[in-house]
Amino acid sequence: MKTLLIFSLGVLLCATGCVVGPPTPPPAGGGFVVAVEDRPYYVRGPYYLEHGRRYVWINGHWARRYGHRVWVHGHYVLRG
Repeated sequence: MKTLLIFSLGVLLCATGCVVGPPTPPPAGGGFVVAVEDRPYYVRGPYYLEHGRRYVWINGHWARRYGHRVWVHGHYVLRG
């Protein structure tokens, strides 16, 4: 009984494996691009002055926080 069951299972697996065709080719037109970007400057440009203080744009970058890589967005910082 076990031999018949194993034989039937083998025939079934071979039959289903033969029916499956080759993988479909990728769609025409190429692939895709994943880009992680930050706007170079939000509204005010590379720097701006406010109340006699100069704020400078710092670009976004990858950093490690609590053992994980995270994206830190660009922001303005106060420079003398």
